[in-house]
Amino acid sequence: MAPKPVSLSHLLLLLILFLAIQLSEQLEFSQSQTLLKVQQLLGYPSALGALSSTSDFCSIEPTPYLTLGCYEDSLTQLHAVGNNEFNTLPQNFSSDTLFATLGSLSSLKVLSLVSLGLWGSLPESIAQMSSLEILNISSNHFSGAIPSQLSHLRNLQSVVLDDNDFNGEIPNWVGSLQGLAVLSMKNNWFSGSLPTSLDALHTLRVLDLSNNQLSGELPHLKKLANLQVLNLENNTFGPHFPSLSNKLVSLVLRNNSFRLSVPSDLSSFYLLQKLDLSWNNFVGPFPPSLLSLPSINYLDISSNKFTGMLFNNMSCNDDLHFVNLSSNLLKGELPTCLEPKTRDVLYARNCFSNKNHDQHPSDFCSNEALAVTIIPHQQKHKRTTSKAVIVSSMGGLVGVMLIIGVVILVVSQVHKKQVVKIPSKPTLEDVISQEHKEEEVKTTKKSIMEHIIKRVPDKHSVETLTRSIKEHVMSRMNNKRVMRASTRSIIEHVSSANTAKLLTDARYISETMKMGASLPAYRTFALDELKEATNSFDASCFISEGPHGQIYKGVLSDGMNIAVRGLKMRKRHGPQTYMHHVELISKLRHSHLVSALGHAFECNQDDSCVNNVYLIFEFVPNKSLRSCVLGSSGEKLSWTQRISAAIGVVKGIQFLHTGIVPGLYSNNLKITDILLDNNHNVKISSYNLPLSTENKRMISNGTSTSLKGNVQARIKDEDKNDVYDIGVILLEIILGRPIMFHNEVGTLKDLLQVSIKTDDIARRSIVDPAVHKECSDESLMTMMEICVRCLSNDPIERPSVEDILWNLQFAAQVQNSWRRDSSDHSYSPAPSSRET
Repeated sequence: MAPKPVSLSHLLLLLILFLAIQLSEQLEFSQSQTLLKVQQLLGYPSALGALSSTSDFCSIEPTPYLTLGCYEDSLTQLHAVGNNEFNTLPQNFSSDTLFATLGSLSSLKVLSLVSLGLWGSLPESIAQMSSLEILNISSNHFSGAIPSQLSHLRNLQSVVLDDNDFNGEIPNWVGSLQGLAVLSMKNNWFSGSLPTSLDALHTLRVLDLSNNQLSGELPHLKKLANLQVLNLENNTFGPHFPSLSNKLVSLVLRNNSFRLSVPSDLSSFYLLQKLDLSWNNFVGPFPPSLLSLPSINYLDISSNKFTGMLFNNMSCNDDLHFVNLSSNLLKGELPTCLEPKTRDVLYARNCFSNKNHDQHPSDFCSNEALAVTIIPHQQKHKRTTSKAVIVSSMGGLVGVMLIIGVVILVVSQVHKKQVVKIPSKPTLEDVISQEHKEEEVKTTKKSIMEHIIKRVPDKHSVETLTRSIKEHVMSRMNNKRVMRASTRSIIEHVSSANTAKLLTDARYISETMKMGASLPAYRTFALDELKEATNSFDASCFISEGPHGQIYKGVLSDGMNIAVRGLKMRKRHGPQTYMHHVELISKLRHSHLVSALGHAFECNQDDSCVNNVYLIFEFVPNKSLRSCVLGSSGEKLSWTQRISAAIGVVKGIQFLHTGIVPGLYSNNLKITDILLDNNHNVKISSYNLPLSTENKRMISNGTSTSLKGNVQARIKDEDKNDVYDIGVILLEIILGRPIMFHNEVGTLKDLLQVSIKTDDIARRSIVDPAVHKECSDESLMTMMEICVRCLSNDPIERPSVEDILWNLQFAAQVQNSWRRDSSDHSYSPAPSSRET
């Protein structure tokens, strides 16, 4: 039987199917090649290791480090997450080449490149990625301004640029991204004011600009009806409260420059779950209705000048789990609804009559309120008569004269002391013993200052100076006051708001792990718990004794190792006297610090006065950086590990300077105080514990080895003292020899300076013989140069901590590139190791 003839239509159909298959295979091959090119440009990071095992990229199983999304054999999503440490980027890495290569993925809608060590500017070539909807490049080292070409990506819905080094102003064209739902630029160096075009982003749900250098009045944001999360923490916005939509779920304005009253319509924010207005200078009545908002569960108004009366019969939302009313001018009674132990409630340094612990007398809040009353001429639509202006001006003159008199009185009291001593780091005992000697002087200052406050007209210039002097005097007075009452449990757990659900809703925001987040929450320990952990402070648990008391090792019931520092109080006070100290110490939590875990008070049963203060820290095996650099040949750190350790030290110091407010400076850093755990992760064990109640800027009175000049010079160069100490540590890391005397530093620095200008052989001749063969010349040069700059005799010429960190990370990158290029497999993936 003859075969049936094949019709032309069948042949045409078969041809179309064949071409479609070939086209699909060609498309897949092209995108595979692009991914492999990206892998090469990034230096074969471990996050992209799976790309080398298959060409069928759409079938790769998702991991925490790599996720690829495909639709009809086209790549639509690329998520790559590094290990939060430096990556082995090639020496010739170019962000422009990287994004130009990614631009060939025409269907890419989601691009997430997190913690891959990328650096340079965000290139103009990003404009090629026209289909992009989600962009997340957080936790890298991108710098410079945001390119205007980003505005060409009209499909963008989420932009996350967190934890980089971007600077400049936030551009006005950001308002043209009409589909934007998430805009997160926290932890950068943006400055200037916010553009008014932000109010055009009607679809915006999350706006996070925290931890930048932004300032000025906020634009009207009331049109952003879909905005749920607004975080502007740690900037200098102000002074007026922003105009906002009442649909907000989380509002954080912490640590800015807001200094007027809050609007009455804040009580209508029925969806609001978290409200943080702390560490500003808000004045005027506190709206008690905020305690009973329908959705509120977190409220922090601490460290402001809120006034008003509270009553014990006021109502609170049942879901309210954290309230901080501390350091305001509130009077009346603490509402009974805030007393259940199921809530974390802080209310110290107000004027509540039903709470004896750490409360000011009623007249304190009245007098203070006079100084912060909103004066009539600051209110809108109010006119001031010429008579009032004359009286105000005359009153201002009188006020200035009276304040000058107070300044003269203070100066005269200081000169009576004749000799000014610069003590070493103060302990709690030193502060307390010094205070009682000045009791009579403080009493006189207080009465004079109260007299002035009642009579000085509320002119702005007079008000500012008056408040600063009075706060200094009154803070010293209040630390002296002893309240006798029964001992109570003091809640120190400062919880963070649970915004995880909100951020999950905005699905593509990066979940960057916070430094110190792996530690248990800071809390108050029971004394019996510490006794059980240390076998009643048995001698077998004793570690050492230093300027901050005896240190014991302990083991908690859950098996966690702790270090307990016991401080004996020579002059006893109630627990409230020491709350300011532990509030500051509770912030010292970072992956490169021996972090604070909690505190405990040992009180006298008769009068509730504190006999001992115990500070609980995480325990790190006593294996110092010096011992790891100078140890036996088999235990010495490699050159790469030394750079990594130096990076950890600088990150720890960077946190002490900028990660807490106020920062801690002049930490008298020593290489023997740098500990390494079993994974070679660096922990700074000794730093400037905030034990002084008098110095609000937390400037250390301890001296660094480089410190010269008077106290004013010490204050001016406070951050550069730590830079010098970092230089001494780098010197030991490079040379591999202990530096025991200060006069050695200058000689060794000169040796480094001379070797920098010579050849490679001369440089390596002074390096630690254990590592001189394994370090690249460029990496060694970078380390030597930054070390010499840190050791400059003139503090002004020393680099910033950020500059040191950048140079160390660059040294790490070029070292790893050199290692890979010198191996036989220059294109094979670099080994995955985490050395810190």
